Amino acid sequence: PVARWIDPDWLEDKCEDCECSLCFGVMVEPASACVEVHSFCRGCYVKALVGQKKCPACRRPVADESKLARNRQLEGIIGKLRLRCEHGEKREEAGGPPAAKRAKLEPAASMTVQALRKELRQRGLKTPGTKPELVARLEEDRKQGAGCKWKGRVGGLAAHLLECQWVPVKCPNEGCTESPPRKDLAEHEATCGMRKVKCAHCEGQMEHQLLAEHEGSCTLAKVECPNEGCSVLHMRGAMNLHREKCEHEEVACSCPGCDARLLRKDMDAHFEATHLGPGVSAVKLLQSAYDRIAALQAVAESEQGNLSPAPTTWVFNWRADGWKTGHFSSEPHSFGGGVTGQCVLLVNANDSPFVGFEFKGIDRGRVHATFSIIDKHDKTLRHEMEEEDDCTDVFFVGRDFTPTAEDKAQSVRADGSIRLRAVVRLFLDAAA
Repeated sequence: PVARWIDPDWLEDKCEDCECSLCFGVMVEPASACVEVHSFCRGCYVKALVGQKKCPACRRPVADESKLARNRQLEGIIGKLRLRCEHGEKREEAGGPPAAKRAKLEPAASMTVQALRKELRQRGLKTPGTKPELVARLEEDRKQGAGCKWKGRVGGLAAHLLECQWVPVKCPNEGCTESPPRKDLAEHEATCGMRKVKCAHCEGQMEHQLLAEHEGSCTLAKVECPNEGCSVLHMRGAMNLHREKCEHEEVACSCPGCDARLLRKDMDAHFEATHLGPGVSAVKLLQSAYDRIAALQAVAESEQGNLSPAPTTWVFNWRADGWKTGHFSSEPHSFGGGVTGQCVLLVNANDSPFVGFEFKGIDRGRVHATFSIIDKHDKTLRHEMEEEDDCTDVFFVGRDFTPTAEDKAQSVRADGSIRLRAVVRLFLDAAA
């Protein structure tokens, strides 16, 4: 009936003959081998015989463990002993005058928060909260008495422990070292920092304690344009695509020799008033343009030596679950040199779908990409081209698609999926 070690202190019935003198616990499967019938836990007896083949009490010879006889009479007595659950109050805490017991305890109100939490943890209670909340929780538990109130027979202990709400249970979340009482396990799991959660933007799985930091840098999260006066929301990783067109972006005047920097929405008026207005020399303007073209050509020729002379073209044919709201991506592809990428389709309820390609690990390079929607007959329904210079680190290239009703009718297949194609050319810096 006894399946585990039991501290004799938990017994309500005194039985000195039921205690093992080797482990000092209530005997588990009492066994004997000598004529004096000295009994010990079977496991303790076997360990004792490893060093010497003698009875640990009377030192009479015992050949080996096969000579051990089960003491069923003593086992029956032990199974009927009354005891308290080991997860309840200890005998020295439960006994004695209540006033004397309370006198040994430091008043909860005068304890530090650290000390309050330590005692609450020992009692299997929750530890979060302000100091007044911790004080109230501890005082209430001291009044009621800590732990499990079960009392029964030794023979019924194993069955009780299977459902005892005070038994420490290890948190199932990988990496968590907490073992809250069974009664608090569900609450702990709901707030455990190691529980796995999904990012609402990219659907990546991570520990809850890392979620806030991840969401602060997630490339698929919608963030507001940093330009003052613009409230457009766009994917963080593709914000560069919006800023290339944002009317509130500060840009340099394209006219050679002009150092003006204005908002894009004001640039046309500046150009017309400064470079095309009355009194502006056409010859000077043309000369400046020629000088600018020559400078750009020189830069292009110098950069040509740094770029791969024959970039490889990759074609990605991939499947997404229709035009419904969500984030879909292809399997990651390795371009070599630590550069990886994957096709991305992001469909939001109120925005145009974004079709693009996400790169990771680019030191420096240039990308040219064509994105196509494939119809139900595997023919190109429509396509868009995009080119980006100076790509680094984590980088998106792509554009917003606005599929018409006809596009959706022609592209959605019988199983509800759609097919997309991305043709990507990556020009990596020769040093990368």
